[in-house]
Amino acid sequence: MDRENQLHPKFREPGAAQAGGYVLALAGLLVAIGLIFHPLPRGGFEEQPGILAETQLWGALHVAIAGGFVLCVLAGLLMLVAGGVLIRHWTGALFWGALTVGMIYFTGVALINGWVMHPLADQAFQEPVLFDAMNHLLIGFGWLGNPLFLVGLTGLAVEEARHRVIGLPNWLAYGGLIVAVLAWGRGIGSATGWYFLEPLIVANIPAFLWLGYYGLRIAQLASKES
Repeated sequence: MDRENQLHPKFREPGAAQAGGYVLALAGLLVAIGLIFHPLPRGGFEEQPGILAETQLWGALHVAIAGGFVLCVLAGLLMLVAGGVLIRHWTGALFWGALTVGMIYFTGVALINGWVMHPLADQAFQEPVLFDAMNHLLIGFGWLGNPLFLVGLTGLAVEEARHRVIGLPNWLAYGGLIVAVLAWGRGIGSATGWYFLEPLIVANIPAFLWLGYYGLRIAQLASKES
């Protein structure tokens, strides 16, 4: 560790920051890959049996997304342990906490989609009550998790744009903020009936890539202090 880092360390626990950063980088990549091949939503939160049946990789895509979500939870916990500049302000602690807790619930959406909804798609017309029940459970997990996660993601981007918490370039900090704001579009469109906003689900791809790079940058900074 150089003298400047000894005098002004960025993290209380650099080992936790390094581990959390690498985990977040992998999480962002996994989710982004899953979303690249994910079909666009069609008119609301409920999954349509026809789309599921037509998408042969539906289960595999959501397994990858679920894995990425779980890693986001782990990374968020490690970041809270790492402390330092990440939670120096109460807003930083709030946003990392919101991202972590939101992902705990949002993981349920990917799990149900990958392990339950896809196998049920072929039987949806014979078992409509069961399919609808699982759809409602999926939507419930989504309401508990997705807005809270997006608050955390958007908040972290705002903090970086305003305070340069980890020193991202100006264009990258504001680029992260833009895609984080756009990532709200699908949820708002599905919830309000403004379905023309639903294609903004694709904004989640650069948003998760940005989050992954954010983690990688944290890991790189922490490696200089460990």
